[in-house]
This record gives sequence, C-alpha cells and structure tokens, in this order.
Amino acid sequence: MSEEFIAKVRENIISHLDIDEDMLAVFSDDTIIFNTGDDRPNLGLDSIDALELVTMIFEVFGYDVPAEDVKKLYSVNAIAAYLNEQGINE
Repeated sequence: MSEEFIAKVRENIISHLDIDEDMLAVFSDDTIIFNTGDDRPNLGLDSIDALELVTMIFEVFGYDVPAEDVKKLYSVNAIAAYLNEQGINE
C-alpha cells in the first residue's frame, strides 16, 4: 500500500468529517477516530460521523462498507489497510 493512498484516505477523512484545527494537533495516521469510551486518546467522533465516513468511502473509493465492518475503520491506517484488503489501493 502506497504512501499516496494513505494520504488520499487521510485527506478525505479530514475534509469529509470536518476535523478542526484543535483535532489536527493530535491527529496522526494511527489516531483513533471515534470515541471509544476509555482513556485512549481519540478524536471523539460519534456514530453520525461513522455514517459520514462510510458514505465518504462509497463516494470516493466506490466501496460499500458492510455494517459489520464499520468497527474496523478506527484510524487512517486501519481504513487504508481495510480498503487494501478489499482490493482498493489507489
């Protein structure tokens, strides 16, 4: 999986989920995107944001994420790896 593909995933997450400047200060490709309810650092996004993420993946990458796979989409790297496993890597 290329750095360009990971950058494409990152850029689309930032733009589609309206990640603000405060969030960007702690945002990396391994940052957990959604609030997990524990003490791990995360961006604190919610279930509405998860729906927007799934919609973005469909619109940008043409892949319809099954409901049971949404929990696999927890960081930029996890999303890029998931899409790569589905044969999407550009």
